[in-house]
This record gives sequence, C-alpha cells and structure tokens, in this order.
Amino acid sequence: MKRIILICLLLLNSVIFSQNNNIDKKYLIPFDIEFKGCVKKITLKTLRIDRMSTKIDSVKTNSEVSFSNNGKVQYLKLYDYRTMDSWRDIEFDALERIKNISKNNGILKVTYLNQYFSGNSEFPDSTKSNIDEKYREKYINRFTNNLVTKQERYVNDTLQDYRLYKYNKQNQLIEDLYHNPENDSDETLITSDSKDGYKLSFYPERQTLYEYKKDKDTTIVIKISPKYSRREVIKRAKNKNFELKIVENYSKDFLERKEINWTSKDSLSTRVYVYMGNKEVRDYYFSFQTPKKIVYKSKSNSYNYEQEEEKITVYNIDTVYDKFKNWIKKTRSKDGEIESITERKIDYYCH
Repeated sequence: MKRIILICLLLLNSVIFSQNNNIDKKYLIPFDIEFKGCVKKITLKTLRIDRMSTKIDSVKTNSEVSFSNNGKVQYLKLYDYRTMDSWRDIEFDALERIKNISKNNGILKVTYLNQYFSGNSEFPDSTKSNIDEKYREKYINRFTNNLVTKQERYVNDTLQDYRLYKYNKQNQLIEDLYHNPENDSDETLITSDSKDGYKLSFYPERQTLYEYKKDKDTTIVIKISPKYSRREVIKRAKNKNFELKIVENYSKDFLERKEINWTSKDSLSTRVYVYMGNKEVRDYYFSFQTPKKIVYKSKSNSYNYEQEEEKITVYNIDTVYDKFKNWIKKTRSKDGEIESITERKIDYYCH
C-alpha cells in the first residue's frame, strides 16, 4: 500500500533536518491523499455544512494532486476557497521537492516563489520569494558533504542575518548558531533611541543545542535553548505494527507540555497535556481516529477557577470505495446530522 500522507514522514525528517526550511510542504499537500495502486491524479472536493447560521450554506474547497509513476507528488493545484476564481500551482521535482509556487487566475499566472536544487538534499541551494515589487526575500544554503552548514537570509539583496550549523560524526545536527549584523550580543530584545522615538528590536535566541540518546528501541532527541533554560525532548519508537512519538517541553526543570502521538495501521491517536506544576494537569486534549469514527475529548482550567467539565465530541464516518479499494467519498456526521462530505475523483495509470 502506497501511503502518501506526508505529515508523519516530514515530522520524522524535522528531527534530522532541524534548520529553517521556509517552504514546509506538510502544510500545503492535502491530508486525504493516501491510496493503493497506480494512481495518476486525485481531485478532492469538500462540502462543509455551516449550522451556526440561520441559513444553512456550504463552503467548497477543491484541490488536484498529480503523481508520478512511482507515487510521488508531481503537481498540486490548490483552489482559493474564498473566491474559487484563482488557485495556487505548486510544482515538484522527481524527489518530491517544491520547485515553484504560482498564483493563477486562469488569465495570468504569476510565480512568486522559486527553489533551486543541485544535489539530493531536502534543502534547496536557494529559495527566492517575491512578495511584491518592493519586498524580495532570498535564502541561500551553503553545503558541506551534503549538509547545510550555513544559511543566509537576504531582503532586497541585503544580508539580514545568517545561521551556522555544526554536526557530530553521525551527521546529526548539534548546534544552531544565529548571527545578525545589527546585534552582536546575546540579547533577544534590544532597546534604542531613534529619531522616530523609542525603538524595540527582537532577535531569535542565538544558540540552540541538540543531544541524541538511545534507550532500547527508543530514539531520543533533546533540543536545548541555554539562554532561557528551555528544553524540548522528542522520543520515538517504531516497529512494523505502530509508530510512537512523544514531545515534552520543559522550562528549566518544569514540564510545561507533553504530546503523545500513536499511529498504527487502522488508528491514529493524539494526547496533549498542559501542566500547572508538580506534573499536575491543567488542560488536556485527546483525539482518536479509526476509519469509521473520530472521538475528541478536552478539558481546560486555563481561564476558570472552577474545573471545566470534560467535553466529548464524536463524529461518525461513512466511506464509499471504488473497485480498486481506494475511497472516493467520506461523509462525516455528528448526532445524526451531516457535517461534511469529501469526494475524490481518482485517475489511474494502469486501469
């Protein structure tokens, strides 16, 4: 089975490639494009029912995803759901890396982002974006042995800042060091007087460190922000039956937040906890999804002195499949009322 749900894969890559990547395709590629067999193109259309207004209306969203013979995303067409008279064209290369993003209204096509690759790295040699005629942004990555060791950011051809990256012998990132020509200190907030009055300047934290550990079948990555004593701990375990990812966020030694994601063949679950102190849970959010049902549970004490009641929402999913066992229609309902209908038109290479 070809699984083209890229979010899990890209989250895994974010541990290995922790540098800034300006174009994050997991936010662009539609989620509902898993398939079996030799699919050439999937056209998605979603009808959402708005029951909050007195008049029931709907919002249609459309997208088209084209695939190469080996199942990689080749071309993506995202319609603007607000107007439906323009869309974004996104072109990919053979390694499923974004090359160009354009806006197209059927008459005029304007390319506002380009990426250039000379090797097989997920990171481009350069990224150029033209927001308008007065603002042009460019990122340039410098490579050593196919690893990004320096990233420069330019606005209107003027260097704004840059980052230096260091790796261990296993090619794992161990340090991200931020530099800005206007701020040679370690301060993230700079105040100064100017002719226009008092000025505040904000800068990213200068140094971020990474550590790597192994505990039996669990891989552990620790992201450390020394200046403010913050840590992010990512734990991963995977076998043929499931994949587990745990992310813990600490301020000093205080656990602030924990997120647990469990993925198996037929289910996906997420648990998020926000803590008050001494590992006391303040808020939580659970979701559990199978092919036939989605269950959400949440409870928050953030804004109330009295504990809020747990909220539970259940959606039922009715699915229709084609003869090749790919789904072509999903109807989501709550309390017996339809909330949304998603339809897929699938074109095949070999049928």
